[in-house]
This record gives sequence, C-alpha cells and structure tokens, in this order.
Amino acid sequence: MPDADYIQERIGEIGRWQWRILAVLGTAAALGAWQTLAISFLLPEVDFKCAPNGSLTEQEKSLDPRLSWNNVDQESTNYQISEDQCTIIYNDRNESCTSWVYNETGASIVQEFNLVCSNDYLRSLSSALYMCGMMLGTLSSGVLSDLFGRKKVMIGTAIIFSILSCCIAAVTSMMAFIAIRVFIAASGIAMYTTCYVYAMEIIGGRWNSIIGIGFQIPWAVAYMILPGLAYALPYWAHLQIAISLPCLIYLLVLFIPGLVPESPKWLLVKGYEKEAEAILDKAAKMNNMQGKVVRSSGAKVTTDKQDWSYSEILRSPHTIACALVMFYLWFTNSLVYYGMVLNSGKLLPGNVYINNFISGVLELVAYILTIVVFLFGGRRYPQSVTMILGGVALLLTLIGNKPKSDTEDGMSDGEDDSTSNETVKQVFGQLGKFAITASFAMVYLYAAELFPTVIRNSGMATSSFFARVGSVIAPFAGRELGNIDVRIPICLFAILSILAGILTLVLPETKDVLLSDTIKEGEKFIAYKDATLRKCLPKPTA
Repeated sequence: MPDADYIQERIGEIGRWQWRILAVLGTAAALGAWQTLAISFLLPEVDFKCAPNGSLTEQEKSLDPRLSWNNVDQESTNYQISEDQCTIIYNDRNESCTSWVYNETGASIVQEFNLVCSNDYLRSLSSALYMCGMMLGTLSSGVLSDLFGRKKVMIGTAIIFSILSCCIAAVTSMMAFIAIRVFIAASGIAMYTTCYVYAMEIIGGRWNSIIGIGFQIPWAVAYMILPGLAYALPYWAHLQIAISLPCLIYLLVLFIPGLVPESPKWLLVKGYEKEAEAILDKAAKMNNMQGKVVRSSGAKVTTDKQDWSYSEILRSPHTIACALVMFYLWFTNSLVYYGMVLNSGKLLPGNVYINNFISGVLELVAYILTIVVFLFGGRRYPQSVTMILGGVALLLTLIGNKPKSDTEDGMSDGEDDSTSNETVKQVFGQLGKFAITASFAMVYLYAAELFPTVIRNSGMATSSFFARVGSVIAPFAGRELGNIDVRIPICLFAILSILAGILTLVLPETKDVLLSDTIKEGEKFIAYKDATLRKCLPKPTA
C-alpha cells in the first residue's frame, strides 16, 4: 500500500502527535518572516540633506524641518546643493556630496552606511541578492532532505540560520551585510521548506489543504508583531538581535529528544522500517490509534516511479499550455507580492509601522479566507478573481496620485509624486496586496493538484524557480522604477496581475478530481476539462 495511506491509517489524518510537531515546525515560518520582512525597517525610506562640512549648525538644522535648503542660507555660502541633495555646486564646479544628515529618529543601516545618492543602489541590490539566496536554498533543500533526512537538514539549516542572524548585527560594512543576508536567506528558506514537506508527510485528508495554507499563518502573525518590535527598538542592530534570539531558542527545541523525530515517511521510503514503526507506534499511542490498524503481511512502501520522458511531455500540448500558465502565475504572484512588501515605504504612503501592521492583519485574514474557499469553493475561479481584483485595486491607487505640479521654484521634495488623497492609495494598495496574498496561497495547492504524480515534484520545483525569479526582480521593479515615478511599478504590477487572472481561465478546475498519476492521464483530463480557451489545441487520441 502507498506509504502515505499506511501512515494515515496507523496514526490518523491528524491528532495530538501531529499538532505537537506542527507547533514546532510552524515556528520556522515566523522566524523566516522576521528576517525577510525586517528589511522595511532596516533599510527604510528616509529624508536626508547634504552636509558639505560633515555637520550642520543648530541654526541650519532649524531652517527647515523637512531638510530643504533655505534660499537665504544658500546665499550666505559660496556653494549650492542640487535638488536631489547629492551634488555640491561650488564656483561653477560640481562635486559629489560625501556626508549627509537625516531627518529620522533612530539609526537604520541607511544612516549608518550612508546608503543614499551613489550608494542608493545597494538597497535594491541587497534585497535582490537576498532573494537569490532564497532561490539557492529552495533548490538545494529538496535534494539535501531527500538524501540525509528531514530532521538532519532542519537542524543543520537552523544552526546556520541562527548563528548568522545574530552575527549580522555586528557587521561594519554594507557588503558584509549583503553577503551574510544571502546565506541567512538560503538557510532560512531551506529550513522552512523542509519543515513544510515534513508537515505534509504526517497529515492527510482535507487537512492537507488546511495545513498547506494554514502553515503561512505564523508568517502573518510575525508580520503583525514586527512593527511593534521595530518601533520599540529604533537602532537596527538592536532590532536584528531581537528577531534573531528566538532562532537560538528554536534550535534548542529541535534538540529535545523525541519532540520532533525523523519523518516516518522518509524512513519508510529509505527502508528504515524498524525506526519508522517505532515512531509510528508512539504516535499511534498518543493519538489513541493503537491496535486499530494491523499492517498487512508483506505490505511494501512504494516510491514514485520516474517512468516518463520529455518526448511524452512534448506530445502533450494541453499539459504544456497549462504548465506555462502555472509558471507565469507563480512568477507574477511572487513579483507583485514581494514588490509590494519590500518596497512598501516607496509605494504606499503613510506611517511604515501602521502600514506593516495592517498588512500583517490582512495577510492573516487572507490565509483564513483561502482555507475556506479551498474547502468549500473551487480553484480556478477564486484564483482568477483574486488576481484580477488585486490588479484592479492597484490601478485604483492611482486615483490618489496626480501629476507632479510645478512649485514656485520648480523644485519638488525629491520623493514620489503622490500629493493628494493618501487614504485612497492606502485603502486600495492594502486591498491589492490582500488579494495577491490570497492568490499566492492558492497557487501552491492548485499547482500540486494540476501536475501528474510522475512530474509533480519537477513541476512544483520549476514553478518555485519562476517564483524566485519574480522575487529577485521585485526590489528593482518596485524601488528603482518607483524612484523614476511611483506610478510605473504600480501599473506594471497591476497589468501583470490582471493578465494572470485572465490566463488562469486556461486552467482546468481540479477540486474533487482524482489526481492524475501519468502524463497521459493528465493530458486526457486537461484536454476535456474546461478547455474552451484551449479548443485550438489537438485532443489526445484514445
């Protein structure tokens, strides 16, 4: 009998034993969320002013609290400062400013390493390379956990994650900060992915959908807590330490004997039946399932057979079309989600602490709503509606923008061109992010149900790869384009989302449908299910 069915019959779809382990595994999502989302407070958008002599007098500081040069002040000196506060104009010569003062309380990395003007690109580069680290961790975690086991990889990645998360608070250069963050990202996502796989291996039935999406809830809770920590700890190194110390506690918890054993499914697949049975016996006892299932004599655990070829895929046009749409959905969801999250200070007006707290609350609601929809609704239309809704909501944020108007001196404040109706932008911006969050949660299980068994792992891995490509582009698409005009990334995200929502209608509905095992079965199912937008493609022969 299949190993998953055997495990569920031995210990039940879910019980005390699974809940105890899930409580530990879910913590990985919260810890990863803090390290990823903290960038909004480590590298915030700040107002700054060039200080040619390295500092300003109290009189100069009091001239304008928004750090715009006063005309009288400029006339009393032999130099002027460019509008972007990056160039000193002295005796008709242009010199780069090398020191600045900031109109912000606390001390972020931006202030500590002067990440403005010619160094501003390092902020986007840091976020992009962090996402590259996540891509590396995603690709390596599956291979490592299959080779060495779930528990060993969880502990190994937790060690790296915990140590580096604490050590980064002591860096003395931006390059060191960027480099360490890459490895934090790789180890963090590897730890999370391994925990997620482990969780899916010990539950069954409708709990696969509930936990599959609900596993993101700790991320949303951590999202809600983070603004409070950042407000209480304005110095970036103190905040970094505060969000890293729990990682050490989590590591110690993993070492508690018997609390999180090796995955029984992995043990069975690898032939360690004695060890697996010992774990299942303890789990069955805790779940009051002992004695209720007797294993059939000679029952054998099976693994997926890789009896397929690329030529078979090439002869499956419906499968190819749906796979390409699914890859695009992952790419777009990741690009828009991280584009909004990592650049919230640039794209959404208002207080960064309040905005992040509201985003966390809405994510929690989005995950709960997604669980309800997946249990009682479908996949195809909810996926389409959330993506279109997200795109339309983002377009409506432009109502709160009006073209930049000339001031008396033709100068602007150097920030984005949003000058009116910030409430409209906040409401529709948060609504757009809410819809994309729900869509991103849906697409995971939708993809798992769409791909046939023989290529499911490959299909999910490829989908995840496209998602990481989107997340790598997100910092540049959001912030660098936003520096030109904040409407550009908003329009880009909106158009991509609406297009993704329309393309979702190419996919078949997979709710309450028996999952396909072979490529041939998958092609036949897809070709005759919701195929209106694919009617130009040839149907498979019997």
